[in-house]
Amino acid sequence: MQPTSHHPPHIYLDDSWYMITSQVYDGRRLLRPDTHKEVVRDQLRALITEFKLSLTAWTILDNHTHILVKSHMGVDVSRFIGRWHGRTSFDLNALDQIRGRQVWHNYWDTCIRTEADYWTRFNYVHYNPIKHGYVSQFEAWPFSSYKYYLDQKGKDWLLDLFERYPVVDFTDPNDRY
Repeated sequence: MQPTSHHPPHIYLDDSWYMITSQVYDGRRLLRPDTHKEVVRDQLRALITEFKLSLTAWTILDNHTHILVKSHMGVDVSRFIGRWHGRTSFDLNALDQIRGRQVWHNYWDTCIRTEADYWTRFNYVHYNPIKHGYVSQFEAWPFSSYKYYLDQKGKDWLLDLFERYPVVDFTDPNDRY
């Protein structure tokens, strides 16, 4: 993922779902080793509670994250992302004994408008570790909400979702639903 030179506008609505993608500065693989991904995951969990957001899907890779989140107050989304990026930058720089390093480049958000859009993005979040070649099976990636749903809802439920709402590569202009 290459950073772009512009900063996308962020428009937030109350009581809405968003898919948010955060990219590490310059696409560097700063979120390895696994302890770095654990920092990002643990801060995500803490801040979801602090901001009283709903989180239904997440994945953390070496150079970016995806989350599917709902906020009752739209303005809380940008405050949440700012706090998440700030805390994880501080913690990761402390782990690496580097002061002032920029960790995050930017984030992109998409307001979810339909049920099909919600489930397609839910599947995309879980498919991302396979897409980027980290693993060949969903359950093999430890930094994702997939295992939670596998345990709670079962493989048949997940397979049904993937059949009804196939993964779309939102970065590929030729792959649209």
